[in-house]
Amino acid sequence: MTDTERRQCAAVPSTALARGPRRKVLFVIGTLDLGGTESQLVLLATELKKRGWNVEVFALSQGGVLAETLHRAGVRVSYGFHRPNPSPESPTTAKTATKSSVAAKTRPSMKAMLVLGAAVTSLVVRTALTRPRVVHAFLPLTNFLGALAGRFALAPLVITSRRGLGYHQERWPRLKRMDRIANRLSHVVVANSHAVASDMAARDGYDIGRVRVIANGLDLSRFDHVGHRRGDTRRHLGLDADDVGIVIVANLIPYKGHGDLIEAFALASKSRPKLRLFVAGQDRGIGPVLSEQAERLGIGSKVRLLGTQNDVPGLLAGMDIGVIASHEEGFCNALMEKLAAGLPVVATNVGGNPEAVSGMPGCVLVASRDPADLARGLLAVIDRLPEPATDREFRQRTMRERYSVGSMVDAYERLYLEDK
Repeated sequence: MTDTERRQCAAVPSTALARGPRRKVLFVIGTLDLGGTESQLVLLATELKKRGWNVEVFALSQGGVLAETLHRAGVRVSYGFHRPNPSPESPTTAKTATKSSVAAKTRPSMKAMLVLGAAVTSLVVRTALTRPRVVHAFLPLTNFLGALAGRFALAPLVITSRRGLGYHQERWPRLKRMDRIANRLSHVVVANSHAVASDMAARDGYDIGRVRVIANGLDLSRFDHVGHRRGDTRRHLGLDADDVGIVIVANLIPYKGHGDLIEAFALASKSRPKLRLFVAGQDRGIGPVLSEQAERLGIGSKVRLLGTQNDVPGLLAGMDIGVIASHEEGFCNALMEKLAAGLPVVATNVGGNPEAVSGMPGCVLVASRDPADLARGLLAVIDRLPEPATDREFRQRTMRERYSVGSMVDAYERLYLEDK
């Protein structure tokens, strides 16, 4: 954020924004399944609703665990098409529709095209009927669709979001053209980190000065008094007083780097026998492979796959070190959570990770896809244990200063109220 932007932010307090005129915003997303971008959208939508905005979320695919959170907050949710089977592997999920209908190198199936066409029609009709002031889309496919719908309906402000580095353009080349069209149709493009903004500018030839950077926000109240839960969590997990608990919270997807971490953990365990690794996250198909890898490396008894965790702050309370092993990231919510819990973090030097750990004591950046360097980082942090209590307190305090939900929503409100 520039000095000018900081002065502008300071000049408009959140309470004044909350008293502004009632406005309508339509968010566009693929699914409401649990994920980093989806969780950020829910935080933004529910907080705007509290502040008096008329908020609606349009999801291409029906269902998703986050839909109930929106319903409880009084946020209207509409859908492009019905999803009979809401599992991540379902062929009718919006993510699969992205790959099969618009991004694959092979010719898309007629069924996929019909499903996507129906969703697009529903979105355009919904936008035209509700006439929102703001149409704000997230993620590649829905950025394209949301920008089209917003322009067709003559919405005063059309916003698209870049939430990660542009590797999707390499995997599915058709998305590169769609991204560029969405850029041209958008009044504003928002990135969640400076790394993402720079990557977008380089890949798409977009003026980086026109990208608005708004960092993710975190519900920091979930981490209040987290330190008091340490003993209970460690007893529940069977950790002895001298065990070192290492945790990664990430859905089990190859690019999250779990395989690299298990190999690095095996290397570090050779000289540190009291290490224990806990893997939290939904298994997207690689769980058995990771378990087999741990057994093959002789650390099967030291590695536990916990599955999806509803109480992440409670889990982090019992840990000593957090890890982000991703091969790519935009701005990692799981990294923010680990820092908010006060943990020192070993993180790969990708995307927005360096921005998040900047100035944080006890944190180490390592090369991605490099288990040996990841093991080096783990040992560097382990050698500092037990660390000074002031380091943990500094990380927690800094996260509250940088990444509160209130600060994030204030920034979006200012953007939504601008005249374009």
